[in-house]
Amino acid sequence: MSFYLGTYPRARLRKSGFLGVVATWAEFAEAEPGLAAFARERIEGRIVYQATLRLDGGPRVHPVSPWIGAGLLCVSFRDASPKIREVTHDARYALHTAQPWEDHAGEFGEFMARGLLEPVTASHPAVTARPGQTPYGLVHYVCSIEEAVATEYSDEEMPVYRRWKPPL
Repeated sequence: MSFYLGTYPRARLRKSGFLGVVATWAEFAEAEPGLAAFARERIEGRIVYQATLRLDGGPRVHPVSPWIGAGLLCVSFRDASPKIREVTHDARYALHTAQPWEDHAGEFGEFMARGLLEPVTASHPAVTARPGQTPYGLVHYVCSIEEAVATEYSDEEMPVYRRWKPPL
């Protein structure tokens, strides 16, 4: 599997506890097209929640509007956000889709991904594919995928999971 990882020295990744293999969105979608389609329906054009790690190691959860461009899953943060310094320190993230307001039973299903965030320039093809404009500056990131999980609920409200990890 390929991914940038050039920004993050492997020694720092090991120190942070990251030892996994990561993939791009395109690699994930090629390996598991049904799961990727399920995820895309719950990600694109929606607000989802992304967890990162604060400098003190505690979790930070924040809403993001991810998009898929040039075969990559991407997010942006405001250019003055403390998350930028935190992600530079520890690039791990988890992303979880939100349920529609009226869906208290989970019928829409959920998608979760985790991996690493890596900054990309505003001129990168994935970033130029970003929908919408903002009146403030942004810093853009590619989200690698170390694990992807879909959760759907049966008639008995029991969760049914579909999980994918890139092969070693």
